[in-house]
Amino acid sequence: MHRFTTAALVSSILIAGAVPALAADLPVKARPMAPVMAAAYNWTGCYIGGNVGGKWVRTSGSVNIGPTGTGVGLGAPAAVAFAAADASTLIAGGQVGCNYQAAGSNWVFGLEGDADWQRWSRTSTLVAPVPTPFVAGDIFDIRSRWQASARGRIGYAWDRLMIYATGGAAFTNVTVGSNFIVFGIFPATVASDTKTLFGATVGGGLEYAFTNNFSAGIEGRYSWYGTQTYNAGLVATVFTPAIGAAGGAFTFAQATQTYKLDTFEVMAKLNWKIF
Repeated sequence: MHRFTTAALVSSILIAGAVPALAADLPVKARPMAPVMAAAYNWTGCYIGGNVGGKWVRTSGSVNIGPTGTGVGLGAPAAVAFAAADASTLIAGGQVGCNYQAAGSNWVFGLEGDADWQRWSRTSTLVAPVPTPFVAGDIFDIRSRWQASARGRIGYAWDRLMIYATGGAAFTNVTVGSNFIVFGIFPATVASDTKTLFGATVGGGLEYAFTNNFSAGIEGRYSWYGTQTYNAGLVATVFTPAIGAAGGAFTFAQATQTYKLDTFEVMAKLNWKIF
């Protein structure tokens, strides 16, 4: 009995000593790591980029020949109206701008300027009947080669995706040509007038940042430039034979062209944030 008790006591001591050693050899489960949250993209910074797209143009207007002072007959004022007509063109160019987004805010505020090449035109050829001193075959045209804008932007961002509205000033060049053909003894008149027009533009778009520096988007804008008047040259309207001579004299009147211009464009844009 005494031996059994002694053996049991020794066994208990050995087991008690072995348990911690065995526990030390067991693999310890790692403490769970707190999830690492990726920082939201911030649109603050300045960028440069390029764009390409399409543009639709609507023009309407008239050509007018003022009075020569006689007030009657060939000397009276006359006008021919041009119905509204559409033209289209590809556009391509570049833009530069800056954005600001406060930390923790979804709102993005920015400024952007762009300039684009374009090539649209409209030609109108008169057909009979036309009022005197116009002649069937007289040709009038309007065309443009570039446009630009300076705008503000207000956007709302969901991380790397932003939608925005934009608006500001629009600029474009317009050249107007006039070709009053020879009619009988009346000489031809060829004239051209070029102006840089100032107007307004509004629109909107969306943009997505694929990397911290590279973003792409699409934008649509409507622009209007009001109604402008252009010089169309001096047109011979009255011929007065010289008394007692074989020759004679022409009386000239000022001609003008007046156009109303509106445009709409859609472009794809690529931007690189430089800082």
